[in-house]
Amino acid sequence: MKLKYYSSSLLMLSIFWSCTNISDSNSAVETNYFPVKEFVEAQIPKLNGKSVIKEININGKKEKSEKTPTQEEWMKEFDFFLQVDINRPILSGSYDTQRSEKYLIHELREGEKGKVKKIVVQYFDEQVKEISFVLKTENPFYSSQTRGVLMFHGLTGEIDQYSLENIQEVVFSKPNKMIVSASIR
Repeated sequence: MKLKYYSSSLLMLSIFWSCTNISDSNSAVETNYFPVKEFVEAQIPKLNGKSVIKEININGKKEKSEKTPTQEEWMKEFDFFLQVDINRPILSGSYDTQRSEKYLIHELREGEKGKVKKIVVQYFDEQVKEISFVLKTENPFYSSQTRGVLMFHGLTGEIDQYSLENIQEVVFSKPNKMIVSASIR
């Protein structure tokens, strides 16, 4: 009787311990690369009440605007920057990383597949000063390249300016070029 009790207890404990070990290993997700999405999302609440002065140039036609976006509109404004986050299990090990005192560079390895070709994080006095990226999509009929730069104020560390440049080429069509330059006040 005691043997059944001890063996049942031992079996239950081993099942319990094995379950807790599994959940512990899944709860700790290691980030291999700079967490662009989380970093930008943490900056957005700091922009509450600030306005953006934006110039959009589409194939040479310029348009200027100024507005004070809501938090949801800021999220849409920085959508390209949120999309370049490469901290996904499928991309683990797909990028070479170079580090120095002033730069952190993630570059897609040759032979690896991914839209994000390069992310560069520039530091000044251990604070993020600038985040830039290059996205590229290509197939026999279409190619698109987007470059983006997010600049931070030297004193406050908040987003100060950003720019996006996109070139799209479709077979048998003229290339489309769009440039967005913006300052936050």
